[in-house]
Amino acid sequence: MKCSNNLKQLSLGTINAADTNNTNLPPSIGLYPSTGSPAPRNSDGGLFLHILPYIEQDNLYKASLATPEPNDRNGGLPTYSQWTTPIQQSHVKAYICPSDYTQSDGSPGHASYSNNGQIFRHNYNWGRGLSRYPATIQDGTSNTIFFTDKLAQCNSGQYPNNYWPDWGPVISSDDVGDPVGPNAPIFQSQPTVAASSSQANCNGGIASSPHSGGINVALADGSVRFVSPSVSSPTWWAAMTPAGNEILGSDW
Repeated sequence: MKCSNNLKQLSLGTINAADTNNTNLPPSIGLYPSTGSPAPRNSDGGLFLHILPYIEQDNLYKASLATPEPNDRNGGLPTYSQWTTPIQQSHVKAYICPSDYTQSDGSPGHASYSNNGQIFRHNYNWGRGLSRYPATIQDGTSNTIFFTDKLAQCNSGQYPNNYWPDWGPVISSDDVGDPVGPNAPIFQSQPTVAASSSQANCNGGIASSPHSGGINVALADGSVRFVSPSVSSPTWWAAMTPAGNEILGSDW
């Protein structure tokens, strides 16, 4: 229940961010709310940084303000930055699932959730830009995944560590070479942890669940549901794509 509530908070916070910023959704990584170009008081980092003010974490967000930011990608302007100590050393309760057995007090800045790389792209000058809410979600907000469970630490994939100040939470992203398409794996159920390791045997580019019997997903309308591992790959992919014109299968 706690995990489901966290995911609902993330989804609603993301919708609120778009409502506040001319329908522009935050990116999976990049500048926000500008459309990739430097601007005063942009935030620079991953999606979970951008939504902090919208999930009652405004004090942490404000503590990240730097001029210029340590790794300057915002033109030397005041920036809420992932490269600051308060962000990198944080443990945000809304980002941590109590069932995530790869979470550790010694690994701050790690989340137990992912964001859908088919919607949340990268937004620097060389990036793809920002998606819009609800215009980008042409398949319907109740049929499209925003967030899923994802273990804090995997041992393979482009981003095995789910380090949320940066690009760690992204899954199913062709921007970074994750497995994508109707034949791609759905999600990983309770992957094991190797002896003397905090990392699970999972691919960080695919959703992963610490729960028995399925995975929590937050949809683009703010609702949360529990999906069975018997769901087919085409149905799972149809729920990941925002404008693929697919119809969710009966196994959804």
